[in-house]
Amino acid sequence: MSEGVSPSPKGTHPGFGFHTDNFLGGFIIAVLALFLLACTFLISSPTVPRALSIAVAIIGVAIAAGLVPVRNPRDLYGGLAFVEIAIFALIASAELPGQRGFAFGPGTAPRLFAGLLAALGVAVAVIGAVTEGPAIEKYKVRGPSFVIFAILLFAALIRPFGLILATFLAFMLSISGSKEMRWLESVIAAAGMTIFCWLLFVILLNLPFQLWPQQNAFTILGNQFYDIVKNFILMFQKATGH
Repeated sequence: MSEGVSPSPKGTHPGFGFHTDNFLGGFIIAVLALFLLACTFLISSPTVPRALSIAVAIIGVAIAAGLVPVRNPRDLYGGLAFVEIAIFALIASAELPGQRGFAFGPGTAPRLFAGLLAALGVAVAVIGAVTEGPAIEKYKVRGPSFVIFAILLFAALIRPFGLILATFLAFMLSISGSKEMRWLESVIAAAGMTIFCWLLFVILLNLPFQLWPQQNAFTILGNQFYDIVKNFILMFQKATGH
């Protein structure tokens, strides 16, 4: 009875259909887009970022539901991520002057770069939707996490503790994300990067950076965290109408 009956092929085929990986990828894209959409209600000029957020959210839902074929997931998800980063940049710089029309000001550069990034993201996503490509391989979060924490550490330390200490500690923290880290080589590399930043920003560009820790560095650091928490509370109250 079973002769001549071949088993059904296994695996993921390009085209329409429901797959767990596609559902997870589309779900993440949609959730991030909805978060950005909620953030647009906190700014005074939300038209462009709100429209982009809605469009990306719809695409994410369509991917999760299996309505959009995912032939090249790296390019498709990468392009959509570029668009979401551009949306975030537009939201973060929405209150800067020079954001509307052709008026030049502090908001002009963020608007232009965000627009270019969004256009690039759309192009990459379209290529990912119409071309075949390899699947997304397993990845580790240790390295990217340490780099992100290093950037946040630098942002927190640059004002109270100065450029020298902030650069050195941030670079050391980012290197710690690699399991192949060697302390002596890392210290030398961090010192070299610190000297390079000093030469570039202070000597060549003549930027007025604080080089060494201030006397009340810990007080300034605490006030920074207090201001961040305070601003988050104000944003939450504004969003909820309280």
